[in-house]
Amino acid sequence: MNRNLKLGEIENLSKIKLARFSETGTRFFTYVDDLNQIYINKIENSKNFLDFKLFNPFQKYFAQSQNEISSIIFSSSENEIINGSSKGIITFVDISTQKIQTNIKGHLSSITSLAIFPNQEHIVLSGAMDSQVKLWDSRSKTTGFTLKAHTLSISALVVSPDGKLLASGSNDGSVKIWDIHQQKLLATFNESDSSITCLQFNPLDKAIATASDDGCIKYWDLDKYNQISSTKPDKQTVYSIRFCNEGKSLISAQNFSFKFWDLERDALLLDNVESNCKGILDTYVFDDRELYSLSTQNQTGLSVFGSKLSNINFNSRYSIDRHKQRIHSERIQSCEITDQFQQRNSVNILKPKNSQRIFSNNVNLKPQNQNLIEEQGFQQCNNNNGNKFVPTTQIPQMVSYESVMQEEEIKENQTINQEGQSILDLVTSQDEVNLSSFVIDDENKLKFIQIDLINEIEKDHNRVKQILKQRINYMKPIIYWWSNNNLKSAINAINQLVEPSILFDALSMCSHSSKFKMIPIEQMPQLLEKCKILIESKYLSHIKGGIVFSYKTFSMYRDDILTIKCFNQMSKVDLSREERVAKYDKIVEQLKQIIQMSKITKLIERNKEEISDLAKKFQIEMLGMLKRINQQQ
Repeated sequence: MNRNLKLGEIENLSKIKLARFSETGTRFFTYVDDLNQIYINKIENSKNFLDFKLFNPFQKYFAQSQNEISSIIFSSSENEIINGSSKGIITFVDISTQKIQTNIKGHLSSITSLAIFPNQEHIVLSGAMDSQVKLWDSRSKTTGFTLKAHTLSISALVVSPDGKLLASGSNDGSVKIWDIHQQKLLATFNESDSSITCLQFNPLDKAIATASDDGCIKYWDLDKYNQISSTKPDKQTVYSIRFCNEGKSLISAQNFSFKFWDLERDALLLDNVESNCKGILDTYVFDDRELYSLSTQNQTGLSVFGSKLSNINFNSRYSIDRHKQRIHSERIQSCEITDQFQQRNSVNILKPKNSQRIFSNNVNLKPQNQNLIEEQGFQQCNNNNGNKFVPTTQIPQMVSYESVMQEEEIKENQTINQEGQSILDLVTSQDEVNLSSFVIDDENKLKFIQIDLINEIEKDHNRVKQILKQRINYMKPIIYWWSNNNLKSAINAINQLVEPSILFDALSMCSHSSKFKMIPIEQMPQLLEKCKILIESKYLSHIKGGIVFSYKTFSMYRDDILTIKCFNQMSKVDLSREERVAKYDKIVEQLKQIIQMSKITKLIERNKEEISDLAKKFQIEMLGMLKRINQQQ
């Protein structure tokens, strides 16, 4: 039996890029096409689930924006449609009059996520590619506050049902919990290497579910800020998550599948509903009885899929009280460890108590240590890599590195007989341990030197993996927009980049693409400005990337520049031609600055690298064009 049915489809002349249900449960939803036309529809309530009808109160599109819409949402009262643009502008549109009420500019780049404030019609929160979160008030037309903590663009925002907490997810893989009224960061969950795709507060419990594009869902306790459970990554992006079954279960939407989870019991999979739904834009659960989803099945049009929750298996033979299960999972029992190197404890670094010796010859943990761990329940450690959240369920299986370092700092402040210090204490006081330094036997020492080399290689490998993941997270939205012919959004994102390695990826993609000629002429000077960053880099590959992009730009516009410059001197004043000349002048000025850069001159003088020939060719041809232009003036 097919438990997820295609109920209807809306035909549209252009591709639909955004769709969003109203968060008030009134069955209204809005969608936006590539022409930035906004539509509003409603799913009619019917006793028969299969008797599906849609109602469009405006017959055609509701409004059309002059700016490129990048996010959209209903206000809490459903009196307004709020949209964010690729230029960082928030627009409030009155639904009854279909007129713009307010335009507010505040973000530096494209707005990627919006969230409404419960029961506050004029308040909205936004996140953008500039990694900032802002609160807006349409009445005063001002920004209430700005929250800065993420390192990459914001990908998801959600406000708690009571309006006290805000959760923000980012492409940097972190989720941050904020106190809205105090504008204070309460916690950071750095548990994912993948971009966060969606967030959802449990409506009946102080907990939040987070999902990432590697298919992993995590569930967090917001009292102790510890992880309750986590699903296993399946490499399938989670597009939407919704709580159902009175907050006891979670629905995750992926291409061709809707999964139902009990996150209180170690992320137990309750049911998996297969579907033909793909390209999911949003989901919603109505009256805890029906699940609806909006998806782009075709190049044009919007499909509506639905499931009755009465057909879902929410029961399990292992069912127990959900809160008792959580308490049980957090309880840490005292245990005996036979190996003195594996005896462990954990200390809250933010609120340190009287610390006790972590490594001891006594193989039994003291009873008071158990009370300390049970009180904390969850450890937040502040290290060089940011805040690290460690669930108590992992304490018996790991050694807290930060705790060891704190113990050694305390011991350094005490008077200790250094001659009597054991080898074990010496080892634990080091930031990094080289096994070969403790081996006297030459034969064995060589073996341990090899082990040390392997460890160093592994560390370098992990650092490279981390850098690559960061570059991928930056490039994902750029590649998506570029491949979908949304060049303006892609270029706006590139203009926000400052890291040479990521700029190299982006500009190389542009210069080697057949769409290079489609780049708007008014945006080319900004990209040439970014080429200067690459040319100033110390890496030859970056320099080459900057020169290749600049020379390709020069080759593409050279004939047009010469033609319009010569023609302009012989013709009457024409405003449209003057505007074109002004655009070409900006490109010429950028190219002129590039060939005059000291790095270009040094490359030509050295004449050793392969790129030297291209740099020399670029400079000669550019100077020749400038000479011809000057001769016409």
